[in-house]
Amino acid sequence: MDTDGELGIDPVEVDQIRRIMAELDGADLELLEPPAGVWEGIAASVASMAARQPPPTASRPAQMVVEYAIDGHDLLIEVGADWARFADENWAPELAVPATDRTLWSYFGQGPITDLWQLAVQRVRAEQRDVRVPFRCDAPHVRRWFEMTITPGPHGRVGFRSALVFEEPRVPVDVLDPSVARDEAMEPLALCSWCGRGRHGTSWLDVEEVLRAGRLLERAAMPPVSYGICDACRQEMSAELFVAEAAGQTSA
Repeated sequence: MDTDGELGIDPVEVDQIRRIMAELDGADLELLEPPAGVWEGIAASVASMAARQPPPTASRPAQMVVEYAIDGHDLLIEVGADWARFADENWAPELAVPATDRTLWSYFGQGPITDLWQLAVQRVRAEQRDVRVPFRCDAPHVRRWFEMTITPGPHGRVGFRSALVFEEPRVPVDVLDPSVARDEAMEPLALCSWCGRGRHGTSWLDVEEVLRAGRLLERAAMPPVSYGICDACRQEMSAELFVAEAAGQTSA
């Protein structure tokens, strides 16, 4: 196969380069070491992008948009039509008609993930401009990638619009099925709400890999699940929000 021609490279120039390289020996070459940390940085960047981006085999699904809004006191004041459908499809019918006297954060609980969402809302209100946040929200039978747009409104109002961007069918994963029996004596399986990976020891792996590595499929019951954020996503999201917030304060 003439790969040189396919790449649009002049074969004559290629032959000249090959002849020159053939005449060189080790004494003609100088090894230059890259700056420390270059390869680690490249590997971390590639891993981060792979975790945040949907795979090329994912398909664009039928449109699903989940919308809701909070007032200046963070009380949930409005939900869109797909809110109830999404709640039903994710075994949370009690949330189909949410209480209007609860803050949005009461649905999250305490932890780093709540801190990041609060920081995003704070930035939207302070800068009066949209913020977009990608995240995963998988079901047992499908991987799903959403993009949330957080929009400012009058009097501290903030709107949230989560659009389903890609989905990918998979063999059902019992640990993500709320109807499956749980062994509350087991340590909860921590899942990242941004990239969808699960924690196994000190590593964050795809859920299927966690099940195999932890031999959870051999158990009669699944462990409980807790949602949070992995170290890599937390660092990335914190850096994006804090840098943008600092830049906004400086320009002001």
